[in-house]
Amino acid sequence: MISPKYKEMYDAFINHYIDKHVNPWHEISEEELNNIYNNIVSNQNIIDDYSFNYLMNVIIKKLSGILDAHTQYDDVQRIPMNFKIFENEVIVNYPESLKGSSLISINGIDINTIIKELDSVITYGTEGKKKYETEKALFNKKKLFGLPLLRNAETLIMNFITVDGNKTTKEYKKEENYSEEEMFDQIEYQYGKPGTYCINDDKLIITHSSVQKRFKENIEKMINELYKLDLSEIDTIIVDIRGNTGGYSVYNKPLMDFLKKSDKKIICLTDYRIFSGGRYALLDLIRLGATTIGTEISTPLNCYGNSNWLEYEEHWFSSSSCFLAPNFGWSASTKEEYSSEVTNEIITPVFFKPDIYVEQSKEDYIAGVDTVLEYALNNIKSKENGLSK
Repeated sequence: MISPKYKEMYDAFINHYIDKHVNPWHEISEEELNNIYNNIVSNQNIIDDYSFNYLMNVIIKKLSGILDAHTQYDDVQRIPMNFKIFENEVIVNYPESLKGSSLISINGIDINTIIKELDSVITYGTEGKKKYETEKALFNKKKLFGLPLLRNAETLIMNFITVDGNKTTKEYKKEENYSEEEMFDQIEYQYGKPGTYCINDDKLIITHSSVQKRFKENIEKMINELYKLDLSEIDTIIVDIRGNTGGYSVYNKPLMDFLKKSDKKIICLTDYRIFSGGRYALLDLIRLGATTIGTEISTPLNCYGNSNWLEYEEHWFSSSSCFLAPNFGWSASTKEEYSSEVTNEIITPVFFKPDIYVEQSKEDYIAGVDTVLEYALNNIKSKENGLSK
């Protein structure tokens, strides 16, 4: 059963999705969608934000498949904790007092079972995106309490083993709110420190971890400063785009213009969080001849994109409104354009693989060592000799 309030919200999203998406039934048919919806509301009570969160994210996952991670339901209520996943182990990143501890279970349910259940409510086109969305889901009460496994609980009881091998527990109540002092710095967690740089011996390291509008001035200020630097002793420019989940790809241009005017070797650091406008930065750097070091990213290079947002009853939904294939130099922003010009080649997913695969290890993470940056710094040779593998 679904309450009238949530039925209206669901219908508003579906109508928005059908109206804005250039190819709404690319993964399932409208009949299949209705069958999935009816099966859920016939077997579950969709009567609060938690159960509705589950319904919406199951539906969006079914609609989206591999090629659409921009269609979203944005409903997040955070607990004061976040995580990093290394292979099958969930490690605490925040709070500092528990950093490095392993999350073993929630409410007595093995964490691997929880992660398996979360797979039904996270959308991803790459293993990197799966990892990132799982990390975020593990501190989102709306997603966790929405899972049928946890829906009837009033408290999340998280069990940990610390770095020292001791057992400890943290509890988070369903309706409890947390002070700013308790919460982590969401901005830095999500975006890092874009628009910053440093010099390490004969190497310039540029952090380009976001193209969100809020960082426009940071990026412009950094570029102005870079033009004033004496780079005569600089051999290599390392551009760190790790964590760049996108925003406005136009903010990539000032950096690329600067790099075009340099005669330096370019190294690009990549990771599993790079998405949307961050992918454009990656492609721009590859075109400039950059050697890529790190991991695969959060998106196929060609996918549906450009989130078109709908606010309904203080809830936020988005639908992809374009198909973007920058690797093919092609895009479509209307149903007519898409249907008349699309080819099988354009919509076959293309996945990025770095020139040199390097992933941060759990041991380095706990020790505070940046595995990927250290690899780049320690393996860069002279401009003539290139990069050792």
